Amino acid sequence: MRGPHRLQPAPHRASTMTFAAAYPFLTESGLGHEGTYMGTDVFGSGAFSYDPWILYDKGIISGPSIVVIGTVGTGKSMCGKSLVTRSITLGRKAAVASDPKGEWVAVAEAVGGKVISVGPGRPARVNPLDAGPRSNALTEAQWQAVVRQRRRYLLGALVSLMRQGTPLRPVEHTALDIALMETMAENSNPTLPMVLDHLLKPSKEMTALVGTDGATAVSHSLRRTVSGDLEGMFDAPSTVAFDADAPMMVMDTSALIGASEQALSLAAACGATWLEAAITNPDGGKRLVVYDEGWRMLADPYMLAKMSEQWRLARTYGIANLLIMHKVADLNEIGDSTSGHRQKALGLLTEADTRVIYRQKHDAMRLTKEALGLTEAECEHVENLPKGVGLWKVGNRSFIVANRVTTDELAVFGTDDRML
Repeated sequence: MRGPHRLQPAPHRASTMTFAAAYPFLTESGLGHEGTYMGTDVFGSGAFSYDPWILYDKGIISGPSIVVIGTVGTGKSMCGKSLVTRSITLGRKAAVASDPKGEWVAVAEAVGGKVISVGPGRPARVNPLDAGPRSNALTEAQWQAVVRQRRRYLLGALVSLMRQGTPLRPVEHTALDIALMETMAENSNPTLPMVLDHLLKPSKEMTALVGTDGATAVSHSLRRTVSGDLEGMFDAPSTVAFDADAPMMVMDTSALIGASEQALSLAAACGATWLEAAITNPDGGKRLVVYDEGWRMLADPYMLAKMSEQWRLARTYGIANLLIMHKVADLNEIGDSTSGHRQKALGLLTEADTRVIYRQKHDAMRLTKEALGLTEAECEHVENLPKGVGLWKVGNRSFIVANRVTTDELAVFGTDDRML
């Protein structure tokens, strides 16, 4: 070193593992060429490819779930759509549980997928009590038990949602269960109005167990799903079917824009249950399941429970969950740090072994760092990332990736048209 006295620094030796920890973006060798091309590794100067199933098989990640976080206009939606559409070209499939803005409709149409649009004035009817395709691994008795449990859980959730989360009383659980059993005994394809009819006109068996008024309150709560702002959406046999062979299926709920939060939650619960019956068949192949506007999903107790289950059983079902949201701080709207609901939602983010973070504002970085396990160096990068560039945390490895899209993709993926 130059100066009045020449300083000779002592040599320092370190293993490549140590250097990888000290300089994560300079010594990373990459994930290999297998999988979906996503763009350029900014510091490695090579192509960056990703496939959750391939990386799981290699032991790089312990689960296939993915979280993409980024503020408005940073490129998170473009990243999610790039991953989904390019994975389809490699033989994967995709399903969007709920598309509240209608942004995935054009994407599905571009790849030859199918769209199911539900909402006021839309012709499609979706029966959330549909059994769905049966897995070859289950006997008839086992399958009936799975379907019965799914239907029972949905009905309880719908009533609870109508009561702002207030749980059912034991007598109401009994009434709802008897109504479901009686409906299933009479109909091979039960619907919500059929169950409601059994609650409004209780049988002698139900009256003997719950009394003359035991089913009254629960019936009025369930009635909202077949009348009012949800009438004509989930109150009849399905007029559409989930096409397991289609490369992509989208549940378009954009017609509900402007509806009450309660109506949106009810619609999301019904739609997600119907979709779950189709995508959780282990014989259905590998499929990406997209949860866009993730903060809304996480705020809904029923949706959070469903997502937690699919997170846990993703490897069994052969699915990779893709959760897209703005920022970790959105969880503050769910509850404070002592809230069990908030902790469960935060657990989904921390359990995702692939976390993609686009630019975040400085005041949101503390929660982001804690929830996603970022280092100080990674936080500094995230605050200054340009549009279309994200930090990929894949297992214990980190990459700064510039997402590359073609002109044709940009025309389909772009969400800034109204700003032009």
